[in-house]
Amino acid sequence: MSRIKIIIIVSVISAAFFSCGDKFKPATEETESENSPSQESWNSTVVFSDSGNVKAVLTAGHISVFTAKGYTLIDSGAKVEFYREGKIVSVLTGMNGKIDDATKNIEITDSVTVVNSEGSRLITEKLLWKNDEQKVYSDLFVRITTPEEIIEGTGFESDQNLSNYKIYKVSGVFNNK
Repeated sequence: MSRIKIIIIVSVISAAFFSCGDKFKPATEETESENSPSQESWNSTVVFSDSGNVKAVLTAGHISVFTAKGYTLIDSGAKVEFYREGKIVSVLTGMNGKIDDATKNIEITDSVTVVNSEGSRLITEKLLWKNDEQKVYSDLFVRITTPEEIIEGTGFESDQNLSNYKIYKVSGVFNNK
């Protein structure tokens, strides 16, 4: 290569490198606010465990952590797999969610479905999983479909695998056979 070509290539690379100097500054207090997430991730997986035992695994399209506010927001779809003794006992899905960073409670909203390993299915618009109790709750309309029946009502609580549940204001029971 000729000397002129080498000088031109070095000049172009140097100009490109040095012209970017002030464009990449770390975030300052001026750009950070309580309304901006401190962390974000896409197509992520979060594992909730206790003493080395997996309790739940969350996957989401987009997660925003708001450290100053003490919560994490989930959007673009959320899926939580609940485990007992190393096996999946139920799967919770919904479009949006919020995790309380202190308690690790998870609230999932918008097109919420829970399916357990026995084939029972819960449908509602909002569901709260309480980490310390390993239970799920809703104060809205719910529909539970089991191999034997369909039950509808308002207000609900259950263990996370939907095997022991209560519906508070039952509005319909249908034989599924």
